[in-house]
Amino acid sequence: MKKRFYHRGYNVELCDEQKEQYAARVNGKRIIGSLLGVKQSIDWWCDTHILQEPDEFEKQTFKDVKERQIEEYKETQIMNDSKEKNNEWYMIINGSLIKGSLNSLKKYVDQREAQNGPLKKK
Repeated sequence: MKKRFYHRGYNVELCDEQKEQYAARVNGKRIIGSLLGVKQSIDWWCDTHILQEPDEFEKQTFKDVKERQIEEYKETQIMNDSKEKNNEWYMIINGSLIKGSLNSLKKYVDQREAQNGPLKKK
């Protein structure tokens, strides 16, 4: 008996126990890959109606969180995920992503605070 379950309305089944390969039929096409890859393909299809193969998700590389720099400024987090300290800074305020240099983001916080009071973080 094959191991089967549903993910977002799609039937996912174990097709190769030794390789731990799972399969599902999405938009009439059979996709095969790791369980996480198949689930991500289904999620991507449900959210965007674009079919991506599971191995495309497995090729992605993620930055180590330890590289992130976080600067607290007036109760607002300003973050930098790269090793460059001058540009690449960003913050999220009221659901909006704002990018720029550290100094320009601090000036933005000061200006918004002067006009509207303390910023709401999300």
